[in-house]
Amino acid sequence: MNSPDVHTEATDTIVYVNGALVPKSEAVISIYDSGFCHGDGAYEGIRLYDGKVFRLEAHIRRLFEALVMLGIDPGVSRDEMTEIVLETFRANSLRTDLHMRLQVTRGRKRMTGMNPKLNIGPATIVAFVDHKPPIFDKSGITLITSTLRRASPNVIDAKIHHINQLNQILASIEANRQGADEAIMLDDRGFVAETNSTTLFCAKDGVLMTPLPTFIVVGITRNLLLDMAHAEGWKTREADLSLYDFITADEVFICGTVGELVPVKAIDGRAIGAGGPGPITQHLMRRYKALTHTEGTAI
Repeated sequence: MNSPDVHTEATDTIVYVNGALVPKSEAVISIYDSGFCHGDGAYEGIRLYDGKVFRLEAHIRRLFEALVMLGIDPGVSRDEMTEIVLETFRANSLRTDLHMRLQVTRGRKRMTGMNPKLNIGPATIVAFVDHKPPIFDKSGITLITSTLRRASPNVIDAKIHHINQLNQILASIEANRQGADEAIMLDDRGFVAETNSTTLFCAKDGVLMTPLPTFIVVGITRNLLLDMAHAEGWKTREADLSLYDFITADEVFICGTVGELVPVKAIDGRAIGAGGPGPITQHLMRRYKALTHTEGTAI
């Protein structure tokens, strides 16, 4: 596998916990927090490049959309949440390769139980900060197909960027057991949805394709890449795509904030294209990297 050594000693960064900036090693919340008890909350993964926060406005917008869907009042405005992000990044000496998980839960409960009427305090807001360069090998990764399925919107809408990720964790365990980097998750009809942590794209005969945003988190990186492709004048297609479409594609890559763009070398032991980054993937990787160095909200 090409993913990082998860046992590497972590940098003791500065994190935000309910209004306080504290060292990561000293950060605590109540064991009665709704996030800890029930996975009840929403989050965003946000990156800092060269002292600038990439796509901050889009991340804050998606976070607040998820909170509306979950019925959680964060107790702060969008501008105040934006300042929490900037303030927390400023508190850290590193100015690049920092990744933040900004998380809002329903807050503390007076006793365990799923009913939100048991909540007794304001929402919990935390901003985890880690020194985390892009986590995958840019020369290419391998995928397997998970036996698990992404939930349909009549179970839970995948567009809600919620913190309960057991479905994806179980798929990640399958990938680990088979020596792969990520697991492709299908929807309940058998079409490709996404991997356990990223969005999927494939290219064939010059057409860039990605699954419809029905069973997936609508990725900020995904939307940016579609915009890039349109600006290049390329043909794009959002559609129900099967494993056949990916395995027989000329190129396949994954994308997301935590890993950027990463080519896929093989799926279920089958080589994709020439087995390395194709021309479309390489072009988008260069364009994306250039944007991360020129765009962003300065801290």
